[in-house]
Amino acid sequence: MKIFFLLIIALVSSWLKANERPNIIIILTDDLGWGDVSYHGGYIPTPNIDQLAQDGMEMNRFYANPVCSPTRASLLTGLHIFNHGVVRPFMNPAAEQTGMPPEIKIMPQYLKEAGYQTALSGKWHLGMANEKFLPTNRGFETSYGHLTGGIGYFDHTAAGRLDWHRNEKSLVEEGYSTELIANEAINIIENKDKNRPLFLYIAFNAPHTPIQAPDKNIESFSYLEDKKDRVYAANVNALDHEIGRIIKAIENKGILKETIIIFFSDNGPVFDIDPIVKVIAPNLVNARGSTAGLRGSKVSALEGGIRVPAVIWWKGKIENSKSEQFFFVQDLLPTLLTAVDIEVDNAKFDGRDKWKNLITNEITPPINALVGARVISDERALFDGEWKLYSAKPQLIPVSPSYSLFNIIEDPFETNDLSENEPEIFESMKKILTSLPEKDVVGDMNPAHSYLHGDDRQGGTELGSPWLEGDYELNPPPSIFLSILITIWILILAFKEYLLALLVIILTSVIFFKFIRKS
Repeated sequence: MKIFFLLIIALVSSWLKANERPNIIIILTDDLGWGDVSYHGGYIPTPNIDQLAQDGMEMNRFYANPVCSPTRASLLTGLHIFNHGVVRPFMNPAAEQTGMPPEIKIMPQYLKEAGYQTALSGKWHLGMANEKFLPTNRGFETSYGHLTGGIGYFDHTAAGRLDWHRNEKSLVEEGYSTELIANEAINIIENKDKNRPLFLYIAFNAPHTPIQAPDKNIESFSYLEDKKDRVYAANVNALDHEIGRIIKAIENKGILKETIIIFFSDNGPVFDIDPIVKVIAPNLVNARGSTAGLRGSKVSALEGGIRVPAVIWWKGKIENSKSEQFFFVQDLLPTLLTAVDIEVDNAKFDGRDKWKNLITNEITPPINALVGARVISDERALFDGEWKLYSAKPQLIPVSPSYSLFNIIEDPFETNDLSENEPEIFESMKKILTSLPEKDVVGDMNPAHSYLHGDDRQGGTELGSPWLEGDYELNPPPSIFLSILITIWILILAFKEYLLALLVIILTSVIFFKFIRKS
């Protein structure tokens, strides 16, 4: 009997502790650039995001990985890319059958065990070919939205098939995806379990390509001359509107003071994309993102690809401030676990617990923090103190990596490579960067395979059956010989302007020398 009462007391104590924990709401945008928000001087009005930055703590040194799946994996695992192995975006399940390693415990699992209600509204992009990769098998009690990388905003399709679901059951639903994702999030907030704190992960697909927006939003930007500029501005502005609705729903529910709100982008904007990537993913040319002068863009580990707009707000505790604390996406899991009083051995994470830094606004320099991705180029950035070591190595050409060293505090636009001026720092950081064990669960991107079967390849005008029905044939990578031929064709398309210029120079030279010989 005594044991029974002790058990009851323990269960009640656990319930009371869980009920005292704050809610966590993460709002993640897709390809929103540093210069795409008006509080950074962007031309697109984002009043709700601006207000969030004003009310909360503007995180001025927040770093993501330069592409989507790696950032999402780092957010949820607390690990850098070479420890969770998601080194590049996943393609559709007909092209590859991989996903985020299911043996790694992730954020919703930690929180669910601690008594949280867990929900996902929006983009997953961490694997869908096998049930073990799906959100509801990874700690989310409910999930809604899409599972691949980029969908049509109105038809909710990816690579020629429907990709829209509720709890991993295909769902045919009308509406603009940005609004639908917000509607689901608001419904979850309004109907929150009264007996449990809420963890809500809202992952918008905006402003990822294909860039689309409702006509009424586009019309409000009629003063912009370029049509693509108008559509992009309307897309971002619509995203801002829905974020405002979510914040209002939290206020109306009366849970603002007991809710930690985090907002950030998964990587930099589509701005100055590698020409090979443009051939493989032609939709990217329609994006109009801005880095506000930072070098690089999506897929690059230069600042434009990894330094993203970010805010954290906990009314009454973290508000009305701006932080220069270096904060990396893998820091979020250990930091949030401390914030909600869940004891975990932080040694298992690459990210660092920076809750104290957020509460006190004290600055702790980064210690060998890594972000990066391996797409067409293997791009990495290692941060140590004020130093950033940047590395880039093309995947298609057998060359050694190039390195640059920047004092990233004094030189945020990366104009002055100090690798020769600071040889000891350079060699020390290079040794660390090149000696990292490299787990890889997705493999190097095969440009030929992506060109034939990637997410931008629709495979005809008729839609196939929904992805989640599994009624599709696998598309293995082409043979080595065919891969070489297709890759050569991709290179020709990517650099046709340079090849044409070279051809003109050669022909001009031949004609000139023939003329000289005749004369």
